[in-house]
Order: sequence, then C-alpha cells, then structure tokens
Amino acid sequence: SSLCCPAPAYNGAMAMTARILAQGIAKRFPGVQALDAVSLAVEPGEIHALLGENGAGKSTLGKIIAGVYSADAGQVFIDGAAVGAIDEVAAGRLGIGIVHQEGSFVSQLSIAENVFAGRQPTGRFGQIDRRAMRERTRALLADLGVTLDPDLKVAQLSAAQAQVVEIAKALSRDLRALILDEPTAALTLNETERLFEVCRTLAARGVAIIYVSHRLAEIFALC
Repeated sequence: SSLCCPAPAYNGAMAMTARILAQGIAKRFPGVQALDAVSLAVEPGEIHALLGENGAGKSTLGKIIAGVYSADAGQVFIDGAAVGAIDEVAAGRLGIGIVHQEGSFVSQLSIAENVFAGRQPTGRFGQIDRRAMRERTRALLADLGVTLDPDLKVAQLSAAQAQVVEIAKALSRDLRALILDEPTAALTLNETERLFEVCRTLAARGVAIIYVSHRLAEIFALC
C-alpha cells in the first residue's frame, strides 16, 4: 500500500514558516504507486515522526525531500523557497541532510574522507588539505559529543558510531533539515539514547528533523 496523506490547504503563512513543506508528492515505481498526493509540513526545531507499515513509502518520501529520488508530481519547499529538480549533492548545499538506513559510506576510506567526500578543503595550490579536513571532522564530532580519530576507517566503526558520523557529514554543511531513515535498526538501547541526545541538540538549534520509524516507543520518546 502507498503512503497517502490527503493534501491539506496550506496557506501562504504556513509556506513561509515551515522549514520543510511537501505538497502533493506522488511517486510511482514499476508496478507500485509508492506515494499518492502526500503533503507534509515540518517546522524549524521540530522532530516529526513519519511512520507506516513496510512498503508504505516512508523512505521514498524522505529520499525525494533529500534529492535522492525525483517526484512524479508535487513540490518541495525549504523555508518557503521551491526546491525544484535537485540531486542529493544539491540538496546538501541547501542544508538538507539524510542518514540512510543502509548507510552511504565508503567503508575503506577514513571518517574524514567520508565526511568531506567530493568537497575536500584545499590549500593555496589546490592540493587537498588533509590536516584541515581532519581538524574540521574532529570539531564536528566533538560538537555531537563524540571523540573519534578522524583517520579511522569507517569499516572499524560500530553501528552507532557510523550513524553519528553520517550526521556529522550532514552537519559539515549549514544543516537546516535532517531526515533519519530507521536510524536505530542496528543500535543498542544505550546507542539509541545517545542518538536521541544528538537529535534533541540539533532540534534545539532549529534543525527540522523527519524521523522515519516503525518503533512506537521511540516515536513517543522523541517526536
């Protein structure tokens, strides 16, 4: 079954105050209508739950907002501005981050190399400034309350550490919106609590968070 939210009549004020506004989003894959006229508004500083049965289209909606997929119909707005046709890289420039359920790392690269993949800081002659990349990564992790060596290979990390590094990657830009797709699937209870602390810290800074989950206890604790 598809995720189908009857489109409310969002007015101009709503469009201007919502950090994320999705209107009439539709997406079809071969043989499957994943999304059917879905509308959603998320305010700055809000942790908004998105839940439904397996295959309902939760991840698809998050990936459309984050530029991973393109919608067949509808429009996404960030802070009142229409996003248009973008990819994940362009979405990152707009301050939209996504932490994928399946991860998006190159496991044999370091934490720092993954955080700044494709946009490494460079020196005056155009060479990669690895020292600056490490220091920026270290500062981002410290900001999230985590101490990790930026030179560690991602393959050496626990599931919880990898999730935090994904968030640090999103934070390496001016993060305005974050989509978390089933983020606790591989985490222990203590690791889940640590992730919740990070989410609350980001929300307190005004980041809008969409939290995709089917675990109701987590929904009621966080969202």
